[in-house]
Amino acid sequence: ERFRILVIGNANAGKTTILKKVCHAQGHKPKDSKLELSGSRGNHEIEHQFQYPTAHGFVFHDSCGFEAGGAVELQKVKDFIESRAKSGQLKDQLHAIWYCLPTSNDRGMTNAEMSLFESGTGNVPIIAIFTKMDALDQVARNRLMFNDDELSLEEIEKQVPGLAEAIFQKEYLKRLDEVKHKPRYVVRLRDMNKKGTNCDELLVRTSQALDRDTLKLFCLSILRIDIESRIKQVINE
Repeated sequence: ERFRILVIGNANAGKTTILKKVCHAQGHKPKDSKLELSGSRGNHEIEHQFQYPTAHGFVFHDSCGFEAGGAVELQKVKDFIESRAKSGQLKDQLHAIWYCLPTSNDRGMTNAEMSLFESGTGNVPIIAIFTKMDALDQVARNRLMFNDDELSLEEIEKQVPGLAEAIFQKEYLKRLDEVKHKPRYVVRLRDMNKKGTNCDELLVRTSQALDRDTLKLFCLSILRIDIESRIKQVINE
């Protein structure tokens, strides 16, 4: 039995980093995969599934997101969700969607990125993952330095967290309040490129979004990761 997740996100949204953290797969490439996760539209195929060798309980599918004019990709996602919903066996159905939305750009969330929240995902829960939250610290820092050149560096650093939060609320979360189909949960991730960080909140929120049958499948998939990781740790010691 496997837990099936569709991962959506444009180029540099942090998808690969998140999956490697979830699957304890640092240094490993996906198996049964024709290409690495990316935002490239060239050889992309949403139907193609892949796994990491460290997490046999999870199956992933990749969508390169919805940039301007991305109506074709949106239709692919909608068709994929519908076709998986018709699968007779639980293991072949789509169980969750992780939508990665980077906060490291200067444009906030575009209408194209919001399109999935307007069309909906049926009974499949969607988790909105705001990645690279640490980038908003620099945005806030730049605004403070530009707007008030009399502030000391110490004063600027004190004000950075509050302004970064205000920017996030206004330019990102507020947009989600306006959509027709809101995500089941919102997760914020920061410093994912650093050692010691994890995606535990994402796993917790995903589990909270599931019904009883899919929750059981999800927990079994997590358990398989933990057991396999511990066995390999013992072997390597």
